Amino acid sequence: MNQQVEAILKQLVKRNPQIKSVAVVNFEGILIASLLFPGTNESSFGAMSAALLGLGEHALKEIQGGDLREIYVRGSDMMLIIVGISDVGVIAITVDSDAPLGVVLMEVRRTANSLAKILSQKQDLSEILGSDLSILEGFSFKDIIGEEE
Repeated sequence: MNQQVEAILKQLVKRNPQIKSVAVVNFEGILIASLLFPGTNESSFGAMSAALLGLGEHALKEIQGGDLREIYVRGSDMMLIIVGISDVGVIAITVDSDAPLGVVLMEVRRTANSLAKILSQKQDLSEILGSDLSILEGFSFKDIIGEEE
């Protein structure tokens, strides 16, 4: 499944050279697949994308704005676009801030729909993490957020 996702991401970047980074992230902030700009920390990028999603959802809930569909963060040089992928996660991309937003959004939305079909299929956790699940031993979300036990 990850190979299918990576192939779709590669096609997206090939069709849209203004895309600098792209990642598929689940709602917990774990990267499913990515093609990130050199020097980008995968874990941080995934966690921040999920955090932005959560903040956006809470803000919309507070103002009764409906379901979150997309998030845009524009800086002076780069823009981050986060688009929901059904009920499985998000696709997060970075582009130059002067990139043609309409074209990029059309492609990212189309890609999100393709990814939703693949990712909505049930899969075993070992497909994501490999057959060695020892990485999860002793894991706690409190470790991520820095809370004492």
